[in-house]
Amino acid sequence: MKIPWYKYLLSYFYLVTIKKIPSDFNPGLCIQMEAGRLLLNTTNANYSYGSCHKVFEDAFELIEIENNPPEKILLLGLGTCSVINILQRQYGLNPKFTGVEIDPAIIDSLKFWDNIDLKKTEIIIGDAFDIIKKFKHGFDLIIVDLFIDLDVHPQIHTKEFIEQIKSLLEPKGKILINYVVNTKLQKQQFAEFQLLLMNYFKEVKGYEVMNMNRVLELKT
Repeated sequence: MKIPWYKYLLSYFYLVTIKKIPSDFNPGLCIQMEAGRLLLNTTNANYSYGSCHKVFEDAFELIEIENNPPEKILLLGLGTCSVINILQRQYGLNPKFTGVEIDPAIIDSLKFWDNIDLKKTEIIIGDAFDIIKKFKHGFDLIIVDLFIDLDVHPQIHTKEFIEQIKSLLEPKGKILINYVVNTKLQKQQFAEFQLLLMNYFKEVKGYEVMNMNRVLELKT
């Protein structure tokens, strides 16, 4: 889709809506542009290429991903492939990706981003909590970015989910979980979640990125 030049210009002054996308899962889903950069947003949250993009830029730097580049990556909550974009363009990495996304409207919006190489990416549309039960092979890096609006999906707190993603991790692999900590309740849930994870992983690190986000790094 060709975007009119005047929208590029206006985007340097305020957020410009390029296209509203009907979605059964994400109210207010739309493509917007800010400072010449396309974003995927909902009514209340950024899903790709805005603050969410910055979260993983910072996280990959903190874990020094270039020192131990993964060969097989599982993305739970694919969005519009922001993580793939970072690893390809900023780190020159091109591992095999498996991306799970529940919202087909988000997958359809991928056509707006034509600078991402998806030749080594398998995209699965469905519920991540059901899909992970079907995998027969492991991954070097598992990224969990599962939200309902501004809250992490409550199912990530369950023992069943934790056990399943741990079972999919290759030896010396790691898991990254994006978490929002903004309200008093979220802070309490985050603290309790960390304690639960310590029962399953030898190493649980928490990184503060941006203002509201925490990224958990898990190793067996």
